[in-house]
Amino acid sequence: MSLPDLTIRPYRPGDEERILETFNLVFREVCGPGYTDRTLEQWRWQYLQNPWGHRMSLAVAPDGTVVSQYAGVPVRADTPYGQQTFVHCVDSMTHPAWRAGLKRPGIFVITGLPFSAHSRRIGDAVLYGFPVDAAFRIGSRYLEYHFLRVIDFLIRDVGLPVLDPPAGLVVERTTVIPPDIGSLYAVVRAEKRVLLRRDHQYLDWRYVQNPARADYELWTAREAGSRRLRGFLVLKPGSGLAPDAATIADWLAGERDAAAAQALLHVATARAAEQGRLRLMVVCPEWSAEWRAFEAAGFVRTPSAHWLERRLVYLLTGSPLTEAGLAQDWWYMLGDSDLA
Repeated sequence: MSLPDLTIRPYRPGDEERILETFNLVFREVCGPGYTDRTLEQWRWQYLQNPWGHRMSLAVAPDGTVVSQYAGVPVRADTPYGQQTFVHCVDSMTHPAWRAGLKRPGIFVITGLPFSAHSRRIGDAVLYGFPVDAAFRIGSRYLEYHFLRVIDFLIRDVGLPVLDPPAGLVVERTTVIPPDIGSLYAVVRAEKRVLLRRDHQYLDWRYVQNPARADYELWTAREAGSRRLRGFLVLKPGSGLAPDAATIADWLAGERDAAAAQALLHVATARAAEQGRLRLMVVCPEWSAEWRAFEAAGFVRTPSAHWLERRLVYLLTGSPLTEAGLAQDWWYMLGDSDLA
């Protein structure tokens, strides 16, 4: 079959079953025996239930086979220029039977070009992702991928001593997003220039509605008397990108609120140990106050390349933001990706 026989088009309702056929075929091959097929429930949560919609470009063969996909998850970001839309590019794939076309430049590129063109037309600000090596090489050459930085991990041995929660703060586990999360986010927002908006709607979709919700633990740190929310933590105690690691996926606390940070770190370390993890890991920008605080608490900078190098790439599609602005001002954590 020749390339002109394919139809390049956006997602249409009902495509999901054929998308999943190719997706699971591709990632069974990539991930090996430990891979668990993605379900329709997971797919619908990520794309159809996302409050901010979806972005998707497909290459479809005459028999309905999804030959290639370039997809993204839109999220709201707060920036110096107001609210903007960032799109996390995920789940890009090409059917194994067609993969040789990547070198011509092939189906991956032909599917991806309409994706970025659409984002430009509708005013998305930034496309970003964490591509594997092959996708990074092709994307840099043909799809305007721009390298922002290699992602380093901060890792702390769980066996190191950790301070007890400060008196006057109560740490509690919850199964819902606190209704007053907005007041805590306002504190964090005032300290950051560029970050994904961590309001109730986003956090509820990202962690509570997620079919993988059982993988996450939600913790709050509140003042004992007033019950004022001082800290919020999303923890994946059972897994991490580093071996034998638990992951701090999301973290909200004022930069100068050392007591809240101490309380959240205490519970994260305790839960990692209870789950038999040897390490606790977190990702945030190295220029941030949080990075410095984590280092002061015993976390050690560790290159992701020790296991599998992770790099953050971007494409500005309609934003007054600049590369320098993203490099200096964009605050993120692993929960902003599909890596946690």
